This record gives sequence, structure tokens and C-alpha cells, in this order.
Amino acid sequence: MQPSDSPSTSTSPSSQPTTSPTTELENYVPNVSTLRNQIICGYQGWFAYPGDGAAINKWKHWFSSDNYPSAEHLEVDMYPYMDEYNNEDLKESNVLHRDGTKAKFFSSARPNVVKKHFEWMREYGISGVFHMRFMQDIDKPHNYEWKTKVLRNVRAAAEHSGRVFAVSYNISGNNLNNTVLDDIKTDWMGLVDNEQITQSGRYLHHNRLPVLRIYGIGFKSVKVSDTVKMANLIQWFKSEADPKYRVFLIGGVPSGWRNLTLDSREPIAWRGIYESLDGIHPWHVGRWGSIVGFETYYRNTIAKDAELCAELGILYMPTMWPGFSWHNLNRKARHANGSLRAIPLVPINSIPRLGGRFMWSQAYRYAENDNITSVWMAQFDEVDEGTAIFKVAKTKHELPAQGNWLTLDVDGDGEIPHDWYLRLCGHAQLMMLGKIEVMETMPINASDYCLECQGTNIVDH
Repeated sequence: MQPSDSPSTSTSPSSQPTTSPTTELENYVPNVSTLRNQIICGYQGWFAYPGDGAAINKWKHWFSSDNYPSAEHLEVDMYPYMDEYNNEDLKESNVLHRDGTKAKFFSSARPNVVKKHFEWMREYGISGVFHMRFMQDIDKPHNYEWKTKVLRNVRAAAEHSGRVFAVSYNISGNNLNNTVLDDIKTDWMGLVDNEQITQSGRYLHHNRLPVLRIYGIGFKSVKVSDTVKMANLIQWFKSEADPKYRVFLIGGVPSGWRNLTLDSREPIAWRGIYESLDGIHPWHVGRWGSIVGFETYYRNTIAKDAELCAELGILYMPTMWPGFSWHNLNRKARHANGSLRAIPLVPINSIPRLGGRFMWSQAYRYAENDNITSVWMAQFDEVDEGTAIFKVAKTKHELPAQGNWLTLDVDGDGEIPHDWYLRLCGHAQLMMLGKIEVMETMPINASDYCLECQGTNIVDH
């Protein structure tokens, strides 16, 4: 059961807005020198197809098979809205539409694809991204070049659009161990020296230092367990490295980091690791399944996390996410009587979006909490786990005829515009900035949009 949408008492910002939210969104330029009052999206940028110009030259993250881009091999639950991409940046699959044409997919290795994503961020008043740099197999030259190519695309797009960006390492790969901590140091020096990544005028800074995030610190499920090596790496980034390599370091940590419980490793040394970080970002996706569940989790965990971080002088960045679905990613192929059969493990739409109310309940609580000054939006382009906020198919009529898919109207809230979650994220950003009131109910409604005019007729509250 979810709470009603009846209005509640709102907390007003310190200064009343003087312009409309629409104008504020159009004119918003994120501050590159601080994380304060920023909502930053996670950006996977991991999609590829054969012939896209990337060194790996294969399908990546759309399908589980390099050679068979068909419905039975789908790894994504949401189908992107393809109308705004250049045709030369798309590739046909073997998945069929109702009219017999083949469904197309984009590649993050194509500069104009990433540019389009950042143009949407500018249009809807979204600050920018943490771009994921997965350490799994980055030692292989073709993987290194592919991942670095996408990072170059992100940089160029951020500079073009006036958005911010920062690097986020991921150390959770199955083949990784404690040696990845040395690899991160080497890789970062390469990005600084060879790519001159922190010299970009749109690279995000905080406390006069480039921002860097490392996801996977302290998780039981991650094989990196050496607290001495971890402590040494953190110290290197904070004070021992040459000044040009030093960063404001955010840890992507378990949800149970504060009490060393649940998904966190339990040895007491991990407490010192967590508290030595400049910023704490717990991974909250999937930690609650309803608005009521979020309210309980917020009171018992997030608010207390934020309070402790404020006492310790650590930046606290909770996760905001719109819903969850990873049906196709979790299918297991088994041989039965000589044939390949897909076994569904998780249903489509396992954590419903509720037309945006699920996400906005989080935005409201984060904006009203004085101990929370930055938020991680999970994620901009994550169609694999169904948390994407960029433009996706809104009804079944826009989907391929083959495959199991999640659409924006699945929860019975009527027709939801393709750009609905971009708009909600932009309004959440305005709320963090004090440009609109801190309000429990969504400040915009899907019915306020003229869909025939592509959603440009917005009613400002």
C-alpha cells in the first residue's frame, strides 16, 4: 500500500523564486566547483554494437550474445526512444517491430549519441554525470580504448552542453581482486597525464579538488578485502600523491556501512576506511520497494547516515532512483531436451515507478534534510536494471513486437511523456537549489503536457 497523494505542509526555500521553473530549467548552468546542491546522474555509457568504431567491435549490454542480437538474448528491460538519434549512429538488430522492420539500438562509442544525452541534460536542467569506469578487463588494450573513447565522448559532450562530469571507478568485477587498487592509481595517473581529464573546464570539483568516486568499497560481494591497501590508496589520493593527482574522494559503499551490517564487510577496520573518505555514497537501489518502505528506510537509515556524516565532516550523497526492473538481465539459459530455454528469475517492473511518485518521495525527503546537500541519481541510461531516466518507450505501441519490455505507462497512470523522468529530475534539482518550494507532491503532472506539442505546454506550480 502506498500513501495518498494529498498535499502536505511544504517547507519554503530561504529565498523565493523570481522566475518560473521552466525558465529556471532552461537557464540552469551547474556549478563546476562544488557538489553542494547538485543532483548528479550515474552514466553507464557501456552500450556498443559491431562497426560502431569502438575497439571491442561487438554487441555490448544490449544482448547477451555477441553474434545473435535477438529477443531471446535481450539484456535490457526498457527500449530507448530512438526518434532523436541520427540514423548513422544506430544499428539494426534481429528483434522485429510489428511492421516487420528491425529494432535499432545506439552505441555510446558514437560521439553524437552521448552529445544528444547531454543536450537533454541541458534542456531539462540536469547538472551532469559521474561516468562509470569499470576496472573489469581494463588491462586488455581493446577494452581500455573502448572505455576511454566513451570517456572522451562524455568530456566533449559536457563541454558542449555546459554540464559537469567526473570519473567513477567500479571495482566490483568478478575477476578483480586486491591488485585492482594499484591498477586504479596507475589508470588515474594516465587519465590525468595523457587524457588531461581534470583540465577540462567542466570536470567537477569540490573543495578545490577534482571529484573522484570509487564504487565497491567495503561490499561483502566485492573481492577487494585488503583494508591496508585500501587505506593506503585513500591516503595517496588525499595527501601523498603529487598534487595534480589528488582528489576529493567519494566512496561508493554498502547501505549498511554505518553499522558494518547487511551488505557491508564486518571487520572493525572498515569503519576507519569509511570514515577516512571525503564523501560517502551508499548504494540504495533495491533497498525499498514502495513509498511506505522508503519512508521507513529513510527514518531508520538515511537520516541517521546523513547526521553522522555531518558530525564527521563527510559529504553524504544518498541514491535517488525511479523504480527497478531487471527481468531480461537475469534470465538464465538452460538446455532442456537439446533446446535453449530462457528461465525468468525476476518479473518485469519488480519495483514500480508509480508515475514518478516513487522517485519524487525521495527527492522531497533529501531536499528537506539540511544534512543532505548532494544526491546521486541512479541512473541516466540504465535500461538493463530499469532505472533509466532518459527518454524511453512510453507505451507498448512503441515497443518491438518481440521481447519482454517495461513501458512508462505500466502502472496505470495514463500516458507518461517520454521525457517525464528528465523533467522530474530537473525539478528535483530546482528544489535542491531553492528555486522552487520543497514539496511532498510532484510539482508537475503528466496531464499538464500537450503531447501533440511534444510536451512543451507545462503548467508551473
